Amino acid sequence: MQMTGTHNSSMRRHLANGSKLLLLLCLSSTATAQNDFFSTIDIASENNSVNEDYSIIGWVTQKVSQGLENPRDPFSRQRSGLNKIETSLFAQLDTSINENTQFRISGKAYHDEIYRFDDDNEYSEDEINEFRNRFEVKDFYIEHQNDNGLYMKLGNQILAWGMSEYLRVTDLINTEDQYTFAQQDLEDIRLQVPAALFSYSVNEWLLDWVFTYRAGRNDLAPSWDEFDPFLGRRNAGFLIQREEIDNDMEGFFRASSHWSRGDLQFVAGEFNDNILSLTSLEALDSTQPIARFQQQRMRALGFSGNLVEGSWLLFAEVGLHQDKTVRPNANSFHREVNGWDEKDQTLAVAGAEYAGFRNLLLSFEIDSIHTRDHDEFMYGDENQLSFGSRIYWTALNERLQLLAVWNKLANDDGNVARVSVDYNWSDQLELGMLWVAYDNEADSIFYDYRNNDVFQLQLRYSFQL
Repeated sequence: MQMTGTHNSSMRRHLANGSKLLLLLCLSSTATAQNDFFSTIDIASENNSVNEDYSIIGWVTQKVSQGLENPRDPFSRQRSGLNKIETSLFAQLDTSINENTQFRISGKAYHDEIYRFDDDNEYSEDEINEFRNRFEVKDFYIEHQNDNGLYMKLGNQILAWGMSEYLRVTDLINTEDQYTFAQQDLEDIRLQVPAALFSYSVNEWLLDWVFTYRAGRNDLAPSWDEFDPFLGRRNAGFLIQREEIDNDMEGFFRASSHWSRGDLQFVAGEFNDNILSLTSLEALDSTQPIARFQQQRMRALGFSGNLVEGSWLLFAEVGLHQDKTVRPNANSFHREVNGWDEKDQTLAVAGAEYAGFRNLLLSFEIDSIHTRDHDEFMYGDENQLSFGSRIYWTALNERLQLLAVWNKLANDDGNVARVSVDYNWSDQLELGMLWVAYDNEADSIFYDYRNNDVFQLQLRYSFQL
């Protein structure tokens, strides 16, 4: 997003803190893990011969970030200053069981020292339990190619369908990392889910069936964190309760094909919305009213395709999402007592990438959501438009990489701008910088997060065994 004058002046005030962050980065734990903002690099090992039966790769990342604004009450952090001193380790093992069967397991461990380093902020117990020490199982699957053409992949995995970068139209399977808003790179937002994939080719078409069980929901920030999604209700005295879903099984189908100048795919699915929806407000007359949230069952049918024309890549998606819960506006509290309404929505995406410049890739995308049976109680307009743009530039034989992203949110909810710079000092060592700025209007649902601008430095060491 573009920054306001206040944001620009604040950025000048706090750029001086970059040197402090760099010093702390070098003094923090030596190694550092998965880079959330830059693509991975190939690792060449001159000393170790490659084992044909297995391979182990990984990286250690140290991140130090500075909050540039004052989030203010009721957030745990209410002033500008350091907000992350995170060390993480990512490791991945690939091995072949036989000629047609492979196995992969990967995981990531995190430790954030900020909760002991900064005694001035009274972090919530939920924040400390969630972020100080945590471990995630990433990929954990076995894949097998039968001689009859049937391919199977069973276990924790990512299944990235669709072509849009900013709107989920046909990319419906994986949950998302929503601990922060817009601070992750697009390639790192998806989270692995337990799934069974079956693929079979018929003439020029590839048919995919996917079934998930207990796939979960998006990862959300804990209570009183800078991106706590329930902050407004907690501040109003509500107890937040998350209800279990009734049906843990989800099913998806895709038929895809390609030709010399493009690809196309058709997708259908019945699944649980990964975004929590309000189902009821209870005990409103008590000292501790309750707001209950739950995933809602949805169905979707969509199409996506792309076309290469010279230096241009054009892409589009269209989809129908049924029974999508919609948020009421701020003046319709009475519509929340029995939960949010369900509506059918038509989603459409049109985008383009241009690679006609040397070492430069430009991307543009327009997203549209049309809500059927729209009424005056809804927060969003009947027709919502949003826009995203991306600039990716490389230099020094691609050792230096710059990525700039700007998003115009729907409903005039604001803008988000993100700039990251990555320099590969060597095949093993990578240095990085990230800057994110928010600009939100007073009536936006993201207004509470407007003071979460951040400047981050990071160091990553990659290895291969």
